[in-house]
Amino acid sequence: MRIAASSLSRARRSTTALTAATVGALVLSACSGGGMSSGVAAVVDGNQITIEQVQEATEQFNTLPVSPTTPTDVLTLLVYGDLAEEAHRAAGNAPIPDAQLVNDLKGGGLQNPADSTVDLYRAINHLQMAQQLPSTEDLDIEINPRYGEWDGTNGQVVAQAPEWITEVTGQADGAQN
Repeated sequence: MRIAASSLSRARRSTTALTAATVGALVLSACSGGGMSSGVAAVVDGNQITIEQVQEATEQFNTLPVSPTTPTDVLTLLVYGDLAEEAHRAAGNAPIPDAQLVNDLKGGGLQNPADSTVDLYRAINHLQMAQQLPSTEDLDIEINPRYGEWDGTNGQVVAQAPEWITEVTGQADGAQN
C-alpha cells in the first residue's frame, strides 16, 4: 500500500511539473515574436529572413578579420538586400557574381560561407557602391521584437528593451560594496 501511495505522489508531482513547464513554454513563446511565425527575424514585402539566417551570417561574418557586428546590424543589412542590389544597378554598376563574393569571403578566411553570409556580404558591397542609402518607405517591413523595431527615418533595426525590463540605477537597500 505504501508503494502505491508513493507512486501516486510522484505521478502528481510529475504532472504538476509537466503542466508548469507547458504553461511556461506557452508564455515564453507568446513573448518571442508577436504575430510572427516561429523562427522568423523579419518579413520584407512578404519575404522572410529567418532567425537562423541572421545567426549564421553574424557568426560567420564575425570570424572574418573585420570589426565584430551584432545580429541587429546583420538583420538591418539583410533587410536592405534587394534594395541595395537595385540601387547598385541603378548607379550603373554591374551585378557582383556570387563566385566573386564567395572568393572574397574565402580570402578572408571563411572556407564555407553560408548563403546568408554571401547575401550579407553582397548587401554590404552594394551599399558601399551606391550613391545613397535606398529608401525603405515603400516596403512593408515587420521585425521580430527580439531584434527591436524598424526605424524608417534612419533606415535601420533599432534594438528596444521590452517594456517589462526596467533599468536599475542604484544599489538595492542593504546591499554591501
